[in-house]
Parts: sequence; C-alpha cells; structure tokens
Amino acid sequence: MMTRCRKCGTVLEYPTQFCLNCGEINADACFVYFDDELKLFFFRVYGQSVFVEKYSFSAYPDSLRNSVELIAERIHWRRIKEVIVSGVDFKEQLCAEIIQKYSLSDVKIIRVKGELNEILENIKSNLLLTRKLRKVNLRPEEKIGGSHTTIIGGREGRKLLHKVAKCEYVKKIIPGVIEGCSTSSGGGVRLKLTRSDEKGNIKAILIDGTSVQKILIITTASCKDEGEFIRKMLSEG
Repeated sequence: MMTRCRKCGTVLEYPTQFCLNCGEINADACFVYFDDELKLFFFRVYGQSVFVEKYSFSAYPDSLRNSVELIAERIHWRRIKEVIVSGVDFKEQLCAEIIQKYSLSDVKIIRVKGELNEILENIKSNLLLTRKLRKVNLRPEEKIGGSHTTIIGGREGRKLLHKVAKCEYVKKIIPGVIEGCSTSSGGGVRLKLTRSDEKGNIKAILIDGTSVQKILIITTASCKDEGEFIRKMLSEG
C-alpha cells in the first residue's frame, strides 16, 4: 500500500518515514523492548487505528552493540524525540542505558514496566486518545489567571504553574483560595495534582510551608478518563 506524508502528501518508502520534503515527523511513537532479543516498534495513527512497524535484533553479547547501533539509526531516521523502553527484569534499566548511550541525537527516555503486549496496547490507546484531545494555542502566561491574583510560593510557585500551562491540553489555570495548615509539610514549594473531575478538569493544590492554595486546571478533556490521562501526563512530566 502506498503511504504518504500526512502534511504534504509526498510518497514515503515506509509509513513512519521522516519527510525530507516538508520536515514532517510521521512516526507518532517509538518503543524498544528487551527480552531474549531487542524489539523495536514505531507507531503511526491513521484515524481511529494505529499502524505498528516492528523490527527484531539479536541480543547476544557479541552482537548487542551492533544491534543497538542499528536501532539508533532507525530512530534517528524518523527524528523521534522520545523513546519508550522496557524489558524483562534488569534488562529494562540496561535497555534505557544503552539506547541513551548510542542515540545519534538527543532523545528523552521514558521507562515503563509491564508485559510486552500490555505496553503495546497502552501505547496505542494513548496515541488515539492524544489525537482526540483538542490542543490550545496560547502562551503559558496567558492561561494563568482568575479572581485570586495571589499565588503562594513566589517565583517557585509561578514556575510550577507555568510548567503545567505549557501543556497543549491545558486551557486555563485558576488559582483559588489560600488556606493555612497547623504544621509545615516541608520540602519547599510543591504542586500536587490530586484528581480529575467528571468534566475532565484537574484539581490541584499548591503547597508552601504551612500555606495551601487550591488550583483548578481547566483542560480540553471531555470526561474523567481523558482528564486522568492528562493528569498522569503532567505528573510524569
């Protein structure tokens, strides 16, 4: 089947190929799994389905370096910026280390645990959900505001909210009332994302010593499950 770049329509040799004509990254995710061999997966979303491109490489000690170098090349060809890695037992950590070591460009390594098929299904469902969520094209500072203008924690408090506001699925961050606690929680200024409501918006609290401030994060989610997806994304980021 002929595949094309989703941005400019240029014919591609393979579905997840980086488009040299317009610079579009057509691979939506990358996953490396290490068990008895090294397994490399690339993903591309088509409507309500996800195409999975798979490669397998030898993981014998005398061929491991060559296999990882081949994987690094394929990741670089697709201009992937994040690589999900996992493996059996200690191989999860080893997989993360060798992929980072031999990468041909800067990539973010995301370590996950679980069975191979379970991880594959989670990646596919997350990609479909991400594609469904609407993105917000606003500067982070434009998203922060409300009737309460004071944000506890000073510069550090604002920095934490600014980081959340960078998320393209966050529409608005509304600082709420400030309350006092009898004892200090310690640990400096912290932002805790507690839960998402039925509409997909996220409840959070900003903590600074004995002061606690309620924060409401308005998202583009339409239900609790989508809100939880965004909450986990922000927590892991």
